[in-house]
Amino acid sequence: MAEMKRHTNIDRISNLPWDVLDTILVHIPLKEAVRTSILSSKWRYKWTGLSRFNIDDKCFPSYLSDKVLRWKVILKIIDQVQSNHGGPVEKFRLAAYCMPNHCDLDQWIWFLTDKGIKELILKEFDSIKRFKLPPEVFSCPQLSCLELYGCIIMLSPTFRGLNSLISLNLSHIYISSDTLESLIANCPVLERLTLINIDHSTVFKISNLNLKYLKIDSKFEDICLKNVPLLSTVDIRLRVKPRHSDQGKACNLVRVFGCLYSINKLILSSNFLEVVIVLFYFILFFIFYLCLLHNSSFLYVLSSLCICL
Repeated sequence: MAEMKRHTNIDRISNLPWDVLDTILVHIPLKEAVRTSILSSKWRYKWTGLSRFNIDDKCFPSYLSDKVLRWKVILKIIDQVQSNHGGPVEKFRLAAYCMPNHCDLDQWIWFLTDKGIKELILKEFDSIKRFKLPPEVFSCPQLSCLELYGCIIMLSPTFRGLNSLISLNLSHIYISSDTLESLIANCPVLERLTLINIDHSTVFKISNLNLKYLKIDSKFEDICLKNVPLLSTVDIRLRVKPRHSDQGKACNLVRVFGCLYSINKLILSSNFLEVVIVLFYFILFFIFYLCLLHNSSFLYVLSSLCICL
């Protein structure tokens, strides 16, 4: 009887291998994972060793709406992680209404780069001024997914590329055209590229041999695609009027999209048509479609939206 009681008192969960506990804890909300610290002394800091951290609005009580106070809550979390974490951090996602202190966020990102971060997601948060992303992010050899909002991106002169990056999503980012083009061209396994609300009054050139998915909803004077043989899904929404002074040159749409041999889904949207040139551009669009259909034997979805101003 005593032996049976002794067996029932064994804490089997606490004695599970850490990789098993980590798999369990990363699949529950971070708020609940933190609460496991009250179970026993063994569990006090277990949550700080997680391989994945997802900080969103569910981490805060419903009455806490002040963005500065919310950041203080987040800061307590990341301070404890920095003090007690002994393993790798594979993923960090910040998607909460808050106002980060840029120095604190800098230190946290440096910590993540040292921990071999694979997925870094900084989604929409409130900030008085744009956050300058530490260039160390672009030297992480294992980084496979990068999603950024409201940042300033400047590459280090020693930047040699992100050899593991598969997905890149940039929204409301300040980045020079040359830097953006260099970043895209130096990600050899990049498959997915999304650019939202990035404004440049220049011709934007995209060159990547492995790119398969492209979504752009931004203000560019023009877009030039080259060396994109695997590109199969394209969704481009331009919100500026291109110049019409290039007399005698081929239509940009024909020049750019007519060589997309792997395309199977294409969505185009622009507000650049003016009433006085509607007929002219309709003719060019017709030529473009003929060229596209001739060169794209795998195309099965085609959508185009043109708005006359």
